[in-house]
Amino acid sequence: MKYGESLYEGEYRGTFRTVSDKEHAEMIRLCVEEGLSFEKIAEHFSRSSRTSHTHIRKQNRAVERNGFCSACRRVSSELESEIAQKKTSD
Repeated sequence: MKYGESLYEGEYRGTFRTVSDKEHAEMIRLCVEEGLSFEKIAEHFSRSSRTSHTHIRKQNRAVERNGFCSACRRVSSELESEIAQKKTSD
């Protein structure tokens, strides 16, 4: 692990489950590489579209501020420095 940070596995908190680093990185991949909408990403994980929207915004803010997303970095995602947006076809 870089900087001694532990991988966040997610946890159950009563009525909801937090998003793990791996799940966050996969949400970003589905958005960037597959071009899926918030709703389709949410369906993939059986979550609300608000969850996918929140994590994609979190990614973008982290990249703009720090140059990378720490959750993606912890799982060694190739997209750690990417702004999460759908790829447009040429």
